[in-house]
Amino acid sequence: MRYFFEDCAFDTERRELRRGLDVVPTTPQVLDLLEYLIRNKDRVASKDDLVNAIWNGRIVSDAALTTRLNAVRRAIGDSGQQQRLIKTFPRKGFRFVGAVYDEDRRPGTAAITVPVASSNAVGERRFTGRLENLRRRLKLVGSVLASVAAIGAIAGGVAGYWNAWKTVRADAQRESQNIRGQPTVGPKIAPRLSLVVLPFASLNDDQAQDSFADSISTDLTTDLARMPATLVIGRETALTYKKKSIDLKQLGTDLGIRWAVRGAVRRNGEQVRVNVSLTDLQTARDIWSDRFDGDLANLTVLQDTITARLLCVAHLHLRQYEEAIQQCSRSLNMTGTDFQAYMSLISAYGWTWQTERTRGGHVTAAQDTS
Repeated sequence: MRYFFEDCAFDTERRELRRGLDVVPTTPQVLDLLEYLIRNKDRVASKDDLVNAIWNGRIVSDAALTTRLNAVRRAIGDSGQQQRLIKTFPRKGFRFVGAVYDEDRRPGTAAITVPVASSNAVGERRFTGRLENLRRRLKLVGSVLASVAAIGAIAGGVAGYWNAWKTVRADAQRESQNIRGQPTVGPKIAPRLSLVVLPFASLNDDQAQDSFADSISTDLTTDLARMPATLVIGRETALTYKKKSIDLKQLGTDLGIRWAVRGAVRRNGEQVRVNVSLTDLQTARDIWSDRFDGDLANLTVLQDTITARLLCVAHLHLRQYEEAIQQCSRSLNMTGTDFQAYMSLISAYGWTWQTERTRGGHVTAAQDTS
């Protein structure tokens, strides 16, 4: 089946999505979700409907579902702000609202009925055989001519309808391209902290230690997801990338996120060493990395420190200074008079920042002069 909407052509049998003449590279799951929304465009599909249809009823986080919907919107030239093609109905679900043409609704060839001339009574008087034969031939010729005329009229109507349909579709595509080419004016949206914690590697040759490394990355995922205004990809989605070669830039595009947290764990008896890095998926480069040492008795404190340091660096990178203050203070164990470590971290990013100390000993941002 082929579906046409705006400047897109979606071939479900070939598993191919085109925008104009270009094939849109995307994942099979994105195509499945797009096909389901188009086939069910006459109703609002709930989150449960999508999970049952695309993930076969498996447990899927809201973040994973949102990520896939965003990928579908990007593939067809839509967005969560515009919602020209896929509309979100709060607390209800989603529906494809764009005008769709498919091959089943193209004008087909109508059945043609050819009238058959019947023999009529010629009156009470019988004509001669020669005259009767001539009349039958004239009637046969008339029937053939009528049939030809009917076929011509139907064919002309079909051709006219098809040409009109192509013209309307071409006009709609040009209008869509003109609209897309115009700059969109909307409210400035603050950058959002969005990331995935990829499964940590174990530096010990032991299956039990491999599970221990998984538990570290799982706890970090949970701790980071608790922070407000933070998008963290679900653990089930992150596990699909375990021990696989990853194109980091493509990972950011597929999941719709900015950063990836990567790391490795080494355990020596009761001692634990965790190496952690924060990678910018737009450039595929690490913007920060560090090493944390601790022991099993204080593993929770070690994980809290790692979480706070990650949030500190991420908020600083987004220039969200107010959000960064608390996390930087926690991770560096700052007191009201101990600014040296804090200022060293700020200077590492090439930013000049003025600070002031309140009577309560808290650090607050006065001005960003960068």
